Amino acid sequence: MTLLVFKVNQLGDNVVFLPVVQSLVAAHPDWRIVVLTSPTAARLYEVCCPNVELRVFETAKFNGAWRQPWRLMQMAARLRGLKPDACLLGDDQGNVAHLLARLSGAKVCVGPQTPHVLLNGLLHVRVDVNEEDPVAAHNWRIAGSKFELPEHMPAPDLTAFGRDESGAIVIHAGASREYQRWPLRNFVELANLLAEAHEVRWIVRGDDTGLSDKIERMKTKSLGELVRVIAGAKLFVGNNSGPMHIAAACGTPGVVVVGPSSPRWDPAWHHERFELLREPRLSCQPCDLPTKPANRCLNLAAPLACLNRWTVDAVHERVVRLCTPS
Repeated sequence: MTLLVFKVNQLGDNVVFLPVVQSLVAAHPDWRIVVLTSPTAARLYEVCCPNVELRVFETAKFNGAWRQPWRLMQMAARLRGLKPDACLLGDDQGNVAHLLARLSGAKVCVGPQTPHVLLNGLLHVRVDVNEEDPVAAHNWRIAGSKFELPEHMPAPDLTAFGRDESGAIVIHAGASREYQRWPLRNFVELANLLAEAHEVRWIVRGDDTGLSDKIERMKTKSLGELVRVIAGAKLFVGNNSGPMHIAAACGTPGVVVVGPSSPRWDPAWHHERFELLREPRLSCQPCDLPTKPANRCLNLAAPLACLNRWTVDAVHERVVRLCTPS
């Protein structure tokens, strides 16, 4: 059995998909599993699923391959050469993934029921979205609809990366999309406040002007370093992002400024350890659709109101509360 798995996108998307791949490998050790993913996420599979094969594509080039039909046909020929028996698409794969899955020659193509994807009808098996399900649970249902999996979905196993037991508060101020980020100046002010009474580690992503010298700057140059720092932290503070999903997988408690994200993107594991800061009273909240991000703030009257609702003092109070033993 040769199975092609399509998951060419962001790190966080792949972290929440990882249990599917790890469980398929464990349940079917005799299968050949080939994962199509992005450079951002490739190391995740190399370390945590060393038995799978990888085919790595830049996400933008992969999704835009339809603009260059000759390149698309080259990709299709490469995948057809793998002689797959089945294809599995993650919950958010687009038209190019659907087309390549069908052109691969696989007899069974399994994926989500996504009306906004024009080529969704090319799949043989489509699994509806339950808007109350976390994205991770939806991926689990998609895979389980055709392939044997355990009844209960485990958390991703990231232990192969190791952990850096610092016991510090770790702050990551980034997110893949600008409209999902609490203002950087707020994170800097929060970090400086926390450093008066706690050990704080700041994951460097660029400008950190105004950050106190008391704070340890962490230049995580690899995914492994990022995982180790978050896994060994006392608390994670950040936006709804890939590092947040790493914290959820590792069981690291966290305070997260959720912003525009759908509740389907809340931490899928150890949910009780997280304080999620969202503003449900906004009529535009959440602006992200269950199966598709908005990619921009849709509140023209009060841009980024869901993020600006949270003051530094309000976030500081919640972080200190989580750090204080009950």
